[in-house]
Amino acid sequence: MTQAQAFTPEITLVLGAGGARGVAHAAVLRALRREGIRIDAILGCSVGAIVGGMYAAVGMDPDEMLQASRRLTPGSLLAFALSRWRLPGLSEAAGRHAGAIPEYLARLDAASFERLHHGVQRLGVLTFDMLRREEVLALGGPGHPALLPLASAVKASAAIPVLFPPLRAEVAGRRRYLADAGWFTAVPVERAFAPPLRSRRVIAVDLSLLVCPRQARRSYWTRLQESCGDRLLVLRPSVRGCGTIFSRSGDPARLSDAGEASVDGALAVLRAWRGAAAPAGRNS
Repeated sequence: MTQAQAFTPEITLVLGAGGARGVAHAAVLRALRREGIRIDAILGCSVGAIVGGMYAAVGMDPDEMLQASRRLTPGSLLAFALSRWRLPGLSEAAGRHAGAIPEYLARLDAASFERLHHGVQRLGVLTFDMLRREEVLALGGPGHPALLPLASAVKASAAIPVLFPPLRAEVAGRRRYLADAGWFTAVPVERAFAPPLRSRRVIAVDLSLLVCPRQARRSYWTRLQESCGDRLLVLRPSVRGCGTIFSRSGDPARLSDAGEASVDGALAVLRAWRGAAAPAGRNS
């Protein structure tokens, strides 16, 4: 068995879908870093894939991500969405009004699964194949090739149906139409415990995306917590009143505070995990 195959994350951070509420993810990352919580793997869906990719693959600091959130406006997001449809004339004009989004995507285009930052060893991006109606997970890391290039996987995961076109890609010899999986699995927490990761502990950040009926039910989380016990910590930032597609001027600050507060409320568990963590680099 190779080292890549044997790697088992001590702690995997799962970042869920939630659109503009993803600011809370960056705040959670900042608070975890402050507490010295080592994150070995990140799994993301939709905006969780964007934040996970920018952090682990691009190497952005959470503070930089929080500053970037203030540069993103509803108008720039809508303009960028129109530019992705490649409509003659309209797409090119819309692209000129996409604000800072193309700048950040260029950084994502230059990144890869092969070079990860901040101690992260595995990065997973969940997408949904609209043609075959099944999830596709792109999981990669140094010495561990993924099914898709990083930028393609992240863009597909964030391609909200109707707003963005799906990504056409060839994956394992099959034609795929990949899009946002958040409508079906907003928080890919089960993927963190399942092969090939088999994480020892999981921190899941749920941004309360109601369009995912299965995970919107509190009973889902109750059963999952009972099954996983103290191996699972669910952080649920207070995002009520904050939009998912469009946000108001005060939302980024509120979401940042909510992300920090969700970590503060779980410090006893996190500190216990930190004290019991396996030595760095330990595999099974």
